[in-house]
Amino acid sequence: MTYFIRAFVCLLAVVGNAVASGSDQSQALLDMVKSRDKAIQDIVRSETNGETPKERAKLKTIVGGLFDFKALSELSLGRSWAERTDEEQKAFIDLNRRLIEKNYADPKLYTKAEKIEYAGVELDGKDALVKTVVHYKTEESNIDYQMHQVGDKWLIYDMIVDDLSIGKSNRSQFRREMRKSSFEGLMEKLRKKLDADASGEKGASSS
Repeated sequence: MTYFIRAFVCLLAVVGNAVASGSDQSQALLDMVKSRDKAIQDIVRSETNGETPKERAKLKTIVGGLFDFKALSELSLGRSWAERTDEEQKAFIDLNRRLIEKNYADPKLYTKAEKIEYAGVELDGKDALVKTVVHYKTEESNIDYQMHQVGDKWLIYDMIVDDLSIGKSNRSQFRREMRKSSFEGLMEKLRKKLDADASGEKGASSS
């Protein structure tokens, strides 16, 4: 299934603990975004370019802490979510989490942007929209992060890349797959993708 790799250029910046209330919260959340971006850039632009096992493990851990995987999974399945058993929902959340952690712990993904502009934060209670513009050598992308407050943290539950929602795009792809086969058919396809990615990484590391 297609995930939008460009959305992760500054993804690791956009998460953290809850901040001050009121009008100050927007600026505090934006400052937190910038701070997280610097932290991840320190990893991927180290002398080893973030490629050591320890650095990659750190990236994977950070990626795993960015999302509300349940909310993202529910958005991605749409109406089908309510039709799934508790066990199926848990299995889908876990597989979704593993795919995201696997695909976006690659430090090369975070060195392609030449400049990141932080366009602002829109707050509505416990929901927030963090807007960014990512500049590459020959193009730019508008990447917005839909977040909500869960406990004392802000977590991502969707990303909008150039007006296209990743959650809704996934939903369309997943729905087509389930129509062709079934929910278990979708799960099997995602498992094969995870296994294929793992095999490809092993081959690359041994070459």
